[in-house]
Amino acid sequence: MDYTTLTVGNAEYSQPVVRLIDALLADAVFRGASDIHFEPEQSFVRIRYRIDGVLRQIRSLHRTYWPAMVVRLKVISNMNIAETRAPQDGRITLTLAGRALDFRVAAQPTTHGENVVLRILDGQKGLVALDKLGLPDDNLNLLKLMIARPEGIILVTGPTGSGKTTTLYSILGHVNSEEVNIMTLEDPVEYPLPMIRQTSVTEKVDFANGIRSMMRQDPDIILVGEIRDQETAEMAFRAAMTGHQVYSTLHTNSAIGSIPRLLDIGVLPDIMAGNIIGVIAQRLVRKLCTTCKAPYQPDSFERRLLGITGTQAVTLYAAEGCETCEFQGYKGRISVLEILKMDADLDELVAQRATVRTIRKLALEKGFRPMADDACRRVVEGITSLDEISRVVDLTDRIG
Repeated sequence: MDYTTLTVGNAEYSQPVVRLIDALLADAVFRGASDIHFEPEQSFVRIRYRIDGVLRQIRSLHRTYWPAMVVRLKVISNMNIAETRAPQDGRITLTLAGRALDFRVAAQPTTHGENVVLRILDGQKGLVALDKLGLPDDNLNLLKLMIARPEGIILVTGPTGSGKTTTLYSILGHVNSEEVNIMTLEDPVEYPLPMIRQTSVTEKVDFANGIRSMMRQDPDIILVGEIRDQETAEMAFRAAMTGHQVYSTLHTNSAIGSIPRLLDIGVLPDIMAGNIIGVIAQRLVRKLCTTCKAPYQPDSFERRLLGITGTQAVTLYAAEGCETCEFQGYKGRISVLEILKMDADLDELVAQRATVRTIRKLALEKGFRPMADDACRRVVEGITSLDEISRVVDLTDRIG
């Protein structure tokens, strides 16, 4: 890897600390990391990368390096180098091997000094065509069916780092054309998209006010970065009720769990009913390394967990580790998801404030496939391992 291709602010530098930071940033991008953690301890600085969703320690440096490294990171991300007692945010834009990259930087004071975390925003990774997301045909067709509805709200749920933004951008890319006006309100804008009007949330423009002003811009499709309070939720639903297609994210554990979460925020059930097109819940699981994955025959418990019938012959795979995957056993990630498509019967239950259990029972009768089913299907296909899906998806319902 040639680290000399890295330039910050279009200037070449040669000081040791500058070269060290540049080399670390380039190395993290080269390895496909999503985050870089600089963590000062009493006598050393730990450097970890998050690769495929899992933190991995890369190296540790002597404590004396850290003050100069912090200053360098703050200078290139336009932070105040004199402020060391308050959290700060910044952004770095640089060119690596002819490719423009953004880093979102956050500094947090801790007992041993400032902890700095960089989120790598790689535009090429962030934009994936809908057909390239790796969805099974039934889920892909269901998603396209939901997107085709002219008005209403589509929610994507999942924890931080579960690929919600990538899924939403893929959907926007699918519907993006000259005939529609797409506007987004994000916190902050992560990847620039062609022909789409993107706005970052600021202290002056919060989500609720942002939606209000966007409605005057004659949009057809609106993306709201996240629904986190009653005012934002009400504005998003108002936009959906007035003939717009609205996309947003919500922090819940499952697709059906979004209903009680919206009730908790303060959205009235009769406003929800009829205005939610559907909910997608997703997680990212690591894919087994194709070079070293080891085949084995499942035991009776694993067969029962995966829903394999008595006589069906199935070969599963376990993670091994080789040079190709840096001895991790996994390389790359794939999404597992569940899609809850709302209809008149489910809307009726929502309007009646039915329990999650009742809604789930009816959804299953109508063909709803829980995330655990999708995850188990990936294991049977040999794409990932049982250990990996157990780490990410709750499989307890399948044991009973």
